[in-house]
Amino acid sequence: MSAWLFILLFMTSLLFIYIFGKRYLYSCFILQLSHYQLPKFFDWYYQHKTDKKLIIPILCSIVSLVLILFIPDKYLYYFEIVLSVISLLYARYKQEKKSLVFTNRMKRLIGISFIIMTVLFLITYLILHNHYSLEKVILIYIVISNFLVLDIVVIAYLIAIPLEKYYHIYFINKARSKIIENERLTVIGITGSYGKTSTKYIIGDLLKKEFNVCITPNSYNTPMGVTLTVNQYLKNIDDYFVCEMGACKSGEIKELCNIVFPEIGIVTSIGPQHLKSFGNLKNIINTKFELVESLPKNGLAILNYDNYYIRNYVIKNQIKVLTYGVDQPNVDYYALNIHYGNSGSTFEVQFPDKQRYLFKTKLLGKHNICNILAGIALADYLNINILKIIHVVANLEPVSHRLELKSFPNYHIIDDSFNANIEGCANALDILSHFPQQKIIITPGLIELGDEEYEHNYRLGERIAKVCDYVVLVGKKQTKPIFNALTDIQYPKENIYVTNVYQEGFNHIIEKFKENFILLIENDLPDNYSEN
Repeated sequence: MSAWLFILLFMTSLLFIYIFGKRYLYSCFILQLSHYQLPKFFDWYYQHKTDKKLIIPILCSIVSLVLILFIPDKYLYYFEIVLSVISLLYARYKQEKKSLVFTNRMKRLIGISFIIMTVLFLITYLILHNHYSLEKVILIYIVISNFLVLDIVVIAYLIAIPLEKYYHIYFINKARSKIIENERLTVIGITGSYGKTSTKYIIGDLLKKEFNVCITPNSYNTPMGVTLTVNQYLKNIDDYFVCEMGACKSGEIKELCNIVFPEIGIVTSIGPQHLKSFGNLKNIINTKFELVESLPKNGLAILNYDNYYIRNYVIKNQIKVLTYGVDQPNVDYYALNIHYGNSGSTFEVQFPDKQRYLFKTKLLGKHNICNILAGIALADYLNINILKIIHVVANLEPVSHRLELKSFPNYHIIDDSFNANIEGCANALDILSHFPQQKIIITPGLIELGDEEYEHNYRLGERIAKVCDYVVLVGKKQTKPIFNALTDIQYPKENIYVTNVYQEGFNHIIEKFKENFILLIENDLPDNYSEN
């Protein structure tokens, strides 16, 4: 082989290896965003089956394989360079919102993938080394690997299942033992279709004034997230462990309860969130109340009675119950005289003894006041002084990206980008309506609502029309119900801007309005929902 052909081969190989790396890591990224659930992972690829970013590299790999087998070397590498460059142009996967996190599980997956690729090379070499030169065998292997990127990820995932089950059981047993051995510890479980993360942080701040407290960080609300928190962060001196509990299907809250054994349970809300995986609303209700039904006989349930499904659930467990609400006055902790402003909210709370206390908070929204009520009820039950409670509430900081008010020289933003539920969207629009400036929303709408998704997004569009002066929709397919609702009620089309890229929509708003407006960022879907 001439030096020139060798250089071409070397460049081609490097390009295809780089393309493989990009595509492999992106597949791992989608698997991670799918919570390592193969059905969701395959569903994403099915939804994107016509995406050029996925199809073009595969087609180039097929053509490359044909060329390698049938085209003479002196022409082959020129064609390969062209095909690899074409593949490269369609392998630029932008991860704008999140990046692949190299957790221990992901490292194990990558390690197994490396073993698979080594075995694949050996098989390729044994089959072809008598028919082709080593250079061609290497190139064939690289091209086949590019074609089999998805297969390698899936096979590695399947091989890793027994190993992951072992680690799953090991870490759960370790966490369970740590909880049981800490006799001074009281576990507080928090669940709900929405509001649980904000409530967790509020309760953490309230309890830290009097006790040693550990809370699950961020959205660590799965068995592995909870066990990681217990094993790494829970200390023997902690009095309370505030544990957020999430679920996408029946039995998952019960599973968490069997790990941490909560004595106090808080249910913040119930609604048609994750309806696609739960199947129906009844399953959601029963799953959320797995927390309450798992409490010991001396346990305490703190329930949001503004929620229809919560107040109408018949509890089978014989436990103490405290209720709270904004809309329902016949509760133990009732918020009234609520007012919103640029600095936050003020409201009064009526306690069980009918005493009223004035509270101020930087947080916005009725549902945030509901979340605060849950914390107030718990703090009062634990005999924390009312003046301390008032002081902590006044100094609560908004949870990032959850109705977080951000002020800039020429405009304001209500960042509600981590909110993805029906009630939260309605509350955010209600808050937006109280501001005097031009009101703008940027949103991709709501997801994971099963057969009801179109209807709920259509209703969201109707609410948006009543409040907003300008609408930016992210995702032409996803936001079609909102767009239809706006046009059906003759909302001015010149005040609607549709894009597939969030940043493009945001830049459009800044360029068009420049000043004296307030922007509501309502839900910001993860990358696996991107239509771009």
